[in-house]
Amino acid sequence: MKTRNRFASVTALLGAALLLAPAAHAAPKKSARTTQAAKKKAAKQADVRRVAVLASGPHGEAARDALEAELARRPARYEVVPESAVRSAASRLGQDPTTPAGASAVAAELGLSAVLVADTSTKGKKPQMRLTVRNGRDGKALASPAAARPATVKLVPVAVKRQWTALEKGLQKSRAPDPAPPAPVEPEPPLKPATPVVEAPTEKPATPPAKPPVTEDKAPVRKPVAVTPKPQDKEKDPEDSQVHAGVARRPPLVEGGIGLRLFGRSLRYKDDVFGVLRPYTLGLDVGGFALPGAPQVSGDLTVYPLARFKQGALARLGLTGAIDQSFGLKSTGSSGAVSYPTVAREWQAGLRYVMPFGQAERYGFEVTGTYGMNTFRVDPVNDERPLDLPNVEYQTAGLTLGLRAELSQKLDFNFRLGYLHPLSAGELNSDTWFPNASMGAVTGSATVAYRLNSVLDVRLKADLRRYFFKFNPDVGDPYIAGGAVDQYPGLTLQLGFKY
Repeated sequence: MKTRNRFASVTALLGAALLLAPAAHAAPKKSARTTQAAKKKAAKQADVRRVAVLASGPHGEAARDALEAELARRPARYEVVPESAVRSAASRLGQDPTTPAGASAVAAELGLSAVLVADTSTKGKKPQMRLTVRNGRDGKALASPAAARPATVKLVPVAVKRQWTALEKGLQKSRAPDPAPPAPVEPEPPLKPATPVVEAPTEKPATPPAKPPVTEDKAPVRKPVAVTPKPQDKEKDPEDSQVHAGVARRPPLVEGGIGLRLFGRSLRYKDDVFGVLRPYTLGLDVGGFALPGAPQVSGDLTVYPLARFKQGALARLGLTGAIDQSFGLKSTGSSGAVSYPTVAREWQAGLRYVMPFGQAERYGFEVTGTYGMNTFRVDPVNDERPLDLPNVEYQTAGLTLGLRAELSQKLDFNFRLGYLHPLSAGELNSDTWFPNASMGAVTGSATVAYRLNSVLDVRLKADLRRYFFKFNPDVGDPYIAGGAVDQYPGLTLQLGFKY
C-alpha cells in the first residue's frame, strides 16, 4: 500500500513538471546586458542640460559664438537653446534674464538648466569680458570667474577657453526648475443604473410572461482624461529678433558718423518786377532744381552722458552736433569771366531725446532741438565780388522729429522732418536787399544704414533744406519781388558708429 502511494506521488510530480516546463521555456528573459544599457542610456539623457547664452556689449557677438561653440563640442552634456527664444520669453514675462529673478523665470518657461551671461562692456577705456553661470532653478551665480580683458575681438575665443574649466564646473552644478504639477482631473459623477422596463402581459395563455431585463450594478467604465499640455510659443526667427531682442536694451553711449557729402544750391526769385534779380545754381540744373554735385566733409556726433550711470528716461537724453564744410568751390559772375572762391558751411548743436518702443525696442521716436548757422558766401577777388548775388548766413532755431527702425539684423532706417525758424538771413534780409522780408525753413532727411558689426555701419543719407521768403517790398526799395526760395539738396555717404 505504501509503495502504491509513493508511486502515485512521483507520478503527480512528474506530470506537473511536464506541464510547467513549456510555459517556463516560452517566457522571454531580458538579458542583464540589455537592461544595463537601457539604464545607462536613460542616465545619459537625464544628464544633458539645456543651456542658453546671453551676450551684450561691443564684443558680445564674438563672446556668444565662442561660448556656443564650446557647448556644441560637448553634445552629450549640453543642448544649446537659441538666444532669440530666451529674449522672446523674457519679453513676454517682462523680466531681465541676466538677473537672478529673470533667469529663473525664463528657465522655468523654457526648461533651462543654466543661463550663461557674457558682459563685454568696457571698464574705463579698456575692454573686458565677464562671464557668469546662473542656475536655472533659482537664478544664483554658480560660477563667475575674474573678468578677462581681451584687447581685440580675435582674442575673445582665447579668453573663453581659459575660463571654460571654471564655467563647466558651474554648469555641472546647474539644475532645471521642477516641472509644474499637472492640473487635477475632476472625477465624473457616477451614472445611475437604468430603470428596467416591464413589458405588459400578452393575452396568449400559452406564452409565459416575459422576464424583466437584468441590470448590472457595476459602475460605468470611465476612460482616463489626458491633460492637454500648454502649447509653447514657436521660436522666433533670429532674422526677426536679434541679439538683441526681447528685453530693454542698454542705450548707447555715443553714436555718429563721418564721410563725404555732395550738395547743390538753387536760389530762385518770384515776381521779379524789374527782372534784375539774378538766380543762382550750384550743380546741374534740372527744371530749376540743382542736383547734388559739390563736395563737403560731413560729420555728426551724439553723446548720451548718463547712459552708463542711469537706466530709464535720462539715459536717452543726448548732446548732438553736426557740421558740413565745403572745399574747392568756385562761383562765376554774371559775365562768367571771373571765378570767385565760395564757402559753404553749416553747423548745428542741441539736445536729442530718444523714446524707444515696440518689440525689443527695435523702433524709436526722437525729438531734437537745435541752434545752428548755414553760410553760403562768395569771397571777393581783387576786392571785387558779384554785387547781384547776396551772401547769406542763416541763423536758425529748429525742432526736428524723427523715427528710427531696425528693418533686419543688418539694416537700419532713420527718417527726420523738422522746421527751422530763421533769426537772420545775412544780406538777403538787410536794408540793401529786402528789409521787410519774413521767412521760414523746413528740413528733411532719410538714412539707410548697413551694419558691418556691433559698432560700425555704412550709411547713405539723402536730405533737403529749403528756405522760403516773402519780401513785402515798399515803394522806393532797391529791389521789388514777391519772394524767393533758397534750397540745398544733399547726398551723403558716411562710416557710422554706435557704442
